Amino acid sequence: MSAAYIQYNHALNEIFFSGRFAWRPVYLSLDAGMRSELAAMLGQDADDIEESICRLVGHVLNKTGDPYADINAHAKMWWRKSRQSPPPFTALLFTLSHAAALMAAEGDFASNNYYLRLAQVTGRDRQVLSFHGKSTDALWGLLNDWLIENNYELGRPTAAAINSWVYVGKALSQVVVRAGDRELFHDLFARYGFSGNEAISPDEMRHYLANWMLTSRPNRRLKAAWQKPELQQRVCEAAVAELASWGTYAGHSSPGVASTGSRATKMSLAASLVTRFPRPAMLELQLGRSEERGEPLQPLHIDGEDAQKFALANEDFGTFATIVPRPIGGDGRSLSRSYCFETSDSGSQLVWQPRIVIPLAKATEGPYWIEVARVSFGQPHMVLVRDIASFPKKVEGYFADAALAPPAKPTSQQLSGIPSGWVLYTDVRLGQPSSSPPQDLEALVPIGEDGALVVEGNFQLAKGIFHSRSQLTVSLLASSGPTEVFALPLGQPQGEVIKRASDPSGACRLELSGGSALPLSGVRLEGRRGSSVVASTEILLRDAGMPRALDRQGRDALVYRGIISAEAVVMGNPHDARPRAVGMVVDGLARRPIETSITSAAITLPTGEFEEHQDSCVTAPLRSHVARQTCAERGYHYWLCEPLEQGRPKKTPLRQECKDCAQAIIIIDRGKKTARAESADKLPVRSFAVPARIQEPTVDHELLFDALCFLGAGSWGKLESLLADKIEMPWQAREIAQNYFLLGLLDLELRPGTNIVRNWSVPACTASFIDEDTAFLSGFRCQSMLKQIRDAITQAGGSMTNAPRAATPPKVEINELSPVQLSEALAMVRDPLGRPVTINIAPSLSFAHACLAWGDLPSCLVSIGIGRHENLQGFNLITARWEPVASTSRAGAYRWNDGRQTYAFVDSTGKGQCGPHQVVKVLAARTHGRHLHAYDGKTRSLLATLGCDVPGLLGRALVACSGMLPQLAGGMLRYRNVDPETAGTVLATLYKKEEALDEARHANQRY
Repeated sequence: MSAAYIQYNHALNEIFFSGRFAWRPVYLSLDAGMRSELAAMLGQDADDIEESICRLVGHVLNKTGDPYADINAHAKMWWRKSRQSPPPFTALLFTLSHAAALMAAEGDFASNNYYLRLAQVTGRDRQVLSFHGKSTDALWGLLNDWLIENNYELGRPTAAAINSWVYVGKALSQVVVRAGDRELFHDLFARYGFSGNEAISPDEMRHYLANWMLTSRPNRRLKAAWQKPELQQRVCEAAVAELASWGTYAGHSSPGVASTGSRATKMSLAASLVTRFPRPAMLELQLGRSEERGEPLQPLHIDGEDAQKFALANEDFGTFATIVPRPIGGDGRSLSRSYCFETSDSGSQLVWQPRIVIPLAKATEGPYWIEVARVSFGQPHMVLVRDIASFPKKVEGYFADAALAPPAKPTSQQLSGIPSGWVLYTDVRLGQPSSSPPQDLEALVPIGEDGALVVEGNFQLAKGIFHSRSQLTVSLLASSGPTEVFALPLGQPQGEVIKRASDPSGACRLELSGGSALPLSGVRLEGRRGSSVVASTEILLRDAGMPRALDRQGRDALVYRGIISAEAVVMGNPHDARPRAVGMVVDGLARRPIETSITSAAITLPTGEFEEHQDSCVTAPLRSHVARQTCAERGYHYWLCEPLEQGRPKKTPLRQECKDCAQAIIIIDRGKKTARAESADKLPVRSFAVPARIQEPTVDHELLFDALCFLGAGSWGKLESLLADKIEMPWQAREIAQNYFLLGLLDLELRPGTNIVRNWSVPACTASFIDEDTAFLSGFRCQSMLKQIRDAITQAGGSMTNAPRAATPPKVEINELSPVQLSEALAMVRDPLGRPVTINIAPSLSFAHACLAWGDLPSCLVSIGIGRHENLQGFNLITARWEPVASTSRAGAYRWNDGRQTYAFVDSTGKGQCGPHQVVKVLAARTHGRHLHAYDGKTRSLLATLGCDVPGLLGRALVACSGMLPQLAGGMLRYRNVDPETAGTVLATLYKKEEALDEARHANQRY
């Protein structure tokens, strides 16, 4: 290959496969921004960049025989050797795609026209290119396989024949919807009120596209493609993929609020069912949008004399950023008015418009329900309905006709938090009604009748990727049968069927056992009704035996240089002599024993209770931000209906829009009569199942940790997504993460001044000794690696056992080998990423003394202005309970919740600093000369008042003494097998005065 071709190919790989299309379909076509970026990289004119690439590819094609022979040979060598770098044939595939784009632009879809265009752009003979077209097929296959092998992190494969031209069709699949065309779909999403949260199938999207193509917004190329029945499915798939990423755009228009000329982003309503035993279950409603926000928090405000300051932050959910303080509460008026929050800097807006009927779908990314524009066929929903003008009666009459099972209707006594003037229905699963409902209920009519293929499993590692040992359930939702679901080996659509299920009447369900019963790479799932394939999808199967590659710059690793929070690895100052810790290993620490006086059983500790979040104190009711009355307050819409033009089919999808709130919906005349409201004695509702108490998460921790080891590192939202269907409340996920942190299974980066996890990473495997010949494993593990370790230990004369641990993966313990013997036995063992097992002696002392070297606990706090809060509470050091207080006039620990749970320490000067609840309690105890922790030398246990667990790496130091989490008994936590030196150093860090800590730290630094 020429140097110029290598340069151009590398630049194209940077454009397409640098990660910008992670988890999303990647097409080999350029939009305006990508074109300019590529031109700058190559020093070319952006207007001629495609032609320049095609001419260069034409020069490197073979002059005789198969023009693609050399590139194919180079591709095979690349695949055999490593394939860690992007493909060396991207420029050729881009050229094939560009020829297809020129053909598509003319609307002349013909094989001869394609090869004519390819000959023109490459300067090669058309007949030769056509005769050897089959040679390009293998290259498309290698590209797809490479993207699959990289777990969709560089993009999802899209090359597939979409018509009878097997080879031309794959090039055409890249440009049916070009990169620049995909932004046009944003008008469709805004026009029909999408929120970006909808899980919509391509067949459902077809109805919206059919109406949208009648408008002036699609360009000529899109309209021409839509006129070809064989290309419509590709357009639908591209629109669905763009909708999935639409919510991440900086701003998309929202027609529901009067225009101010600034950018507007649509918000959604989120609902969660909170169980706080012994209190009744509670419905919490919040406004926000699906995203993971970084720092600092985005400040917002509402204009007017009564302007109030708000922020958009991931306070409760890792993947859904909410408005804090919360503007929506039990006052039904707060759910019936519109909201428009503005940023102080850019002038952009976050808007939400109320609706009379608000359907919410179960989120796949967390333990909450999220507002959608319209219900999906057969899927579970919650529905909020305005209780005005007998409207609930109309809804319940509709449920009698369309619900697949009776929904529940909780009362305010069963579920507190339902806004006054609103009715809530849960477990709503809807099919197609037998008659047309009133137009105000159109959001409750599934636009698709059937064909949705739903895949559920133990752990979904990413979109389209499940854990290899997941128990998979595949459901084809259909209104009539016969239906079938097939599982086929991935990449072999015509291959042997792994398993199939059928149903003669309607919905079909297929159960797939995980593990060796499924192919290692993945499966293709097809749903059929009769002989027609109505839905299909491909899923990958992965586990820690084939983990994601490590970031080459180490940006996904975390390291501790302080007691409380890890931080991202930075190529830092070589003169930074501070100790650093990763997993169970501390580096750069010179240690000598520090004499500490430990009083055993001389201190009586108060018994505590679990630390629970407070109920949020909702901000004062906000005024309406539109001059006119909202439809939700009035109780009905004023619909403007699009007329059916003469000559169009009766079932043409038509758009109707409310002239006041601009809610837009698609309606389809299916020839059904208009429904009448059912009488009250036919209301199809059942009793609401009231949660008796908070349930322990049903989690297979061995499987969960294997999933985390596969991922290696990630944001808090990613970890929360893994647990979305297994937990009731976000704090349960944080509790799991904290347990994993204490055991050295995860390193955690916290948001400054809080206990909120920002990022996590799995450290390399470490064997940590707790006595002379007993060690436990922490950090990365997988089944194949554990087998290597077991075999090596057995051969060396030792033993390895698995001991169950509550709420964590099993404890892997190694016995009967000294550190030297274990080091020799495991010398050749490597994890799948090539990392050795580290042998760690006395990890508890290393952590304890590193904490002294790093400094005191207040360094993790962040200054804060406390002000006045309705639910302000102070921590009583005598009873170890939170109690209501009027002010922060006294030094101590305080907390409040105004939409974000905040803990703060106020010193004797009145200065307030927020931080983790464990830290502020310790500082309050230190200030008043009290203790919440003590050492029992007789049982070698360090005791902590419940709710005052030892913070940060000080807690990991204590857990490292036994490899077990602290025991809970009688309002106390007991850390076991703690030696006096570790206990003394931990207590010195917690309770010594500043000068004593400085003296100990400086002594270690001098040593």
